[in-house]
Amino acid sequence: MDKKNVVIITAIALILVVCAAGYSLYASAHQPVSGQKTKTIIDMEGRTVVIPHPVQKVVTIGSVPVQNSFIFALGKADTIVNGIPAKFVQQGRWKYQYVFAPHLEGQPEMQSASYEPNIEEIMKAAPDVVFTMDQATVDTLDQSGLSVVYLSWVDAEDVKGLMALMGEIYDRQDAARDYVQYFDDTIQRVNSKVGQIPENERPKVLYFQYTGMTVPHKIGDWWIMKGGGRSVTDAPRQTESLKIEPEQIVGWNPDIIIISTPSEIGAVYNDTRLSTVNAIKNKRIYITPMGAHIWSHRGIETPLTVLWAAKLFYPDRFTDLDLEQETTEFYTQFFGYTLTPDQVKEILSGKAKI
Repeated sequence: MDKKNVVIITAIALILVVCAAGYSLYASAHQPVSGQKTKTIIDMEGRTVVIPHPVQKVVTIGSVPVQNSFIFALGKADTIVNGIPAKFVQQGRWKYQYVFAPHLEGQPEMQSASYEPNIEEIMKAAPDVVFTMDQATVDTLDQSGLSVVYLSWVDAEDVKGLMALMGEIYDRQDAARDYVQYFDDTIQRVNSKVGQIPENERPKVLYFQYTGMTVPHKIGDWWIMKGGGRSVTDAPRQTESLKIEPEQIVGWNPDIIIISTPSEIGAVYNDTRLSTVNAIKNKRIYITPMGAHIWSHRGIETPLTVLWAAKLFYPDRFTDLDLEQETTEFYTQFFGYTLTPDQVKEILSGKAKI
């Protein structure tokens, strides 16, 4: 064997030794505790995932606040070991993430500004489970030997499967069922008062993000309809968000405009391109509430959004609906947290700031 071949074989052998040593170190650091129980679950992508039982530490990657809110509702906020990503913190709006889970303050960030997971930080935290709503993150973390659970909420009814899965993971099946029952009961309560209103008598409603001229979430069409309104953007589409133009808004001429960012309200009123729109002429632009998450987005507070919308659209039909009381009772029942009257008002205003 010539000298060149010997060098090549030696190099390959060294690489194999290093890889084996690295794997050995990883395995020894993450090997199951003797006698530790496990359970097998099927996530929302149909993947079979083996997880420790009970689950004591979790990491949420991607849309962190919305995933956190599901965990809050099961009384398991203390299992989250990652902080709120800087991208969210910089918005200054996520006050109630820290109200409901004070320990999140100062926890390490575990993803980049573009939502890519920081594998080194995640491995250091040694979570029992990593939750994500992003397929690429699943693929990345699967290769690291972590127990990754994919969550999905595209259509309104998906929350039922999501909460059932989370209840199974945390052994909080009863709490998950209670939430699903509350979800269904709330929608039915509202429907009993608005379900028979003819389509042409319902207010035309636009929910949108002014800065980007987009309708950010398909679920907005759903809660507007469940609240008794007509979403002017309610048409089949493949994408979660929808790009719109000022000319379309003028053509739709909504009676009510709903936004989720307080700083945009002045800009909408001052946009001369929209001056003929009924919602602007009649001063009917509203900000959605915000608690653990923005109510108008997909999140644990969606049933409250339907109540809020129904009261907004039909104040005379819902004179007996006390939104402050409903809000207080919701967070007490599901989050185990009793809000003060001032906190309730702040959540309903949509203007909470850190």
